[in-house]
Amino acid sequence: MAPPKLSLLVLLVLLLPAAGSAGANDVAADAPPVGAAGGGGFNVSEILAKFPEFTLFNYLISKTRVAKDINSRNSVTVLAPVNADVDWLLRRSARLPRAAFLELLSVHVVLDYYDAAKLAALPRGRGAKPVVATTLYQTFGPANGDKSGFLTITPAPDGGAVFASAAPGALVNATFNKAVTARPYNISVLQISNFVVPPGVITKPRAPPPPKVMSSVSAVAPSPAPVRSPSPSPSSLPCPPVTMPIEEPMEETPASAPAPSQGHALQAMMGWWSAAGVALGMACVLAHL
Repeated sequence: MAPPKLSLLVLLVLLLPAAGSAGANDVAADAPPVGAAGGGGFNVSEILAKFPEFTLFNYLISKTRVAKDINSRNSVTVLAPVNADVDWLLRRSARLPRAAFLELLSVHVVLDYYDAAKLAALPRGRGAKPVVATTLYQTFGPANGDKSGFLTITPAPDGGAVFASAAPGALVNATFNKAVTARPYNISVLQISNFVVPPGVITKPRAPPPPKVMSSVSAVAPSPAPVRSPSPSPSSLPCPPVTMPIEEPMEETPASAPAPSQGHALQAMMGWWSAAGVALGMACVLAHL
């Protein structure tokens, strides 16, 4: 595999020293010198330097205390992602503090020996439970009291395994790709598909904003009551000019008789027929006498 691009190395050089002056000096002082071996008689930086696909991962652990802690162990397993996976993380987590990189890298150091044969021998089938492994992150202060310092190793049907954070709500899991190198039973380097990201390592929960306290100076004063203009007194109101009505001579107009309406004509006709009927009846009575 071709060596990483120059732009990625420049990004790493700019990224790590910018995480903080005091913390950077402390961690840089802990970085092991080239060729220094620890309790296990090996140097992880020299081992990874033989594989160009892990150049970026090797650079990260060598610039932090992770490489020194690995070399001080007698039995350890390094879960190494390739350059493309490191590039993916850097491009999405630019300007991460050095402490976050230290925590993330330490999760990929299992304080036990696992090689391809041991992963294939893990119990499988119904009822098999994942193996819980302790990582280097558990030895740090932030991991104490929760499960972020542990990994679960779940056997896969193809003989491989899946690595995940034992803490609930893990962001990213990784699968076993291949065994890179091993020195039984001191150090084993396994290539994984990507980083294992426990919850809270890269994305720290933000503290709620403090409540806003209003000082006496900045307190909002109540709005003043509307000022009403004084009503004018009746004596001050201007009096309109008095206009006398003009008397006009009235002309007497003779009242004309109202025209008979249809109702009056019908009533007169009915009265005439009634009188005629009464007269005719009286005549008939007198004729029989």
